[in-house]
Amino acid sequence: MSSRVRSALSMALAFALIAAASWLVFIGVRGIWRTLISVNPDLAVAVIVSAATLLASTITVMLGRYFERKREIEAHFRAEKIKIYDEFLAELFKVFHSANEVSTDQGGEETNEKMVQFLREWQRKLVLWGGNCVLATYFAWMNRMKSLPPDAQTIFLMDEFFRALRADIGQSSNGLPRGAFANLVLRHGDFFLAEAKKNPHITLEELSALEKTHFGENQD
Repeated sequence: MSSRVRSALSMALAFALIAAASWLVFIGVRGIWRTLISVNPDLAVAVIVSAATLLASTITVMLGRYFERKREIEAHFRAEKIKIYDEFLAELFKVFHSANEVSTDQGGEETNEKMVQFLREWQRKLVLWGGNCVLATYFAWMNRMKSLPPDAQTIFLMDEFFRALRADIGQSSNGLPRGAFANLVLRHGDFFLAEAKKNPHITLEELSALEKTHFGENQD
């Protein structure tokens, strides 16, 4: 049985119990009301008004505490997610920014090994704290990088992952065009977006060659 089915059954059972309890309370209140009316109508009205006031005050306090506790839990989860997501972004940008400084194959292998070790630990945290959209976009991005050479679609999947991270902590990416986050990891984000429109599957190697032609050989 899937988690959605179990959740739906749990909600249905909860509503059924609430409905049954409400019906029993209604029957009890109706019986008390009829008894009081038959004995003393003025007393019955006073009792009902007092009971309604007390009930309204109790419900107000309970709802206030419930929503306050809910906000505290959400704030705690958001703080943990921000810490975990920031940890990943710091490591990712470190790799991107140091890529141009690595001059030997050995240095590149060391960088890749460190990133692999980091991901093994970080992905364990992602399973526990990542939202559904974050996980889905991360899987799509990682699977693309594992199966094909890095190209424009790899960058666009990374862009979707970044947007999912922001949405999961309550930040909106409205107004940012698709691929906007390429500006954070590529030297010429606008040039990349223009070339990606011409060739949606342009590889980063091909992009680098075009950049050297367009911006000059001494851009490094």
